[in-house]
Amino acid sequence: MITNSQIETALDYVVKLAMGINPLNGEDAKEDSVLNSPEIIRTMFTVKAVLEEKLFAPAQTETKAEPLRPKKKKDTRKEGFPPEISEKFKFQRNTTVTHFIRDMYACADSNDYKPVKASQILNWLVLEGLLEADYDKELDVNYKKVTEKGKAMGFSNRRVESGLGGRNYISVIFNETAQLFALNNMDRILNGEASA
Repeated sequence: MITNSQIETALDYVVKLAMGINPLNGEDAKEDSVLNSPEIIRTMFTVKAVLEEKLFAPAQTETKAEPLRPKKKKDTRKEGFPPEISEKFKFQRNTTVTHFIRDMYACADSNDYKPVKASQILNWLVLEGLLEADYDKELDVNYKKVTEKGKAMGFSNRRVESGLGGRNYISVIFNETAQLFALNNMDRILNGEASA
């Protein structure tokens, strides 16, 4: 018989997977990870709902059930972008989109806003012609390839070989110019609007 404790653990893992976080080490999934796929995210939230239904459903038998826990609160943070980030952000290093997002939100005065998703930024850069979808035969991965226009703006690609059975991928790297460009266009990124 599956215990409530087992369901709670599974629920914790599913929520982390849905948020693009590796539940074993707490690290964000790589940019091209299947965990960042909209279909997988939706599926994980469906599994979450099923597990919560199972966990919080009234006991079906006459045996004494463990006490029910209240459901977790819905994320009610605002959509948008904390305005103070634009003033406080300082370039730290050439980095991936995920770390760039972390660096930006570390400048926020509060946790009132939902962080922008890496896929929103990367997809907007495709819209701007700075990146394009491509496939690497050797690594057998789809990735966002930096165009000549993107290189001129400070973007580059870096090949990452995880080793030890880990997954290899190609990352988009943002230098200082690229980070400031993305930061200055955050409203357009959030709204999916081309800059010109």
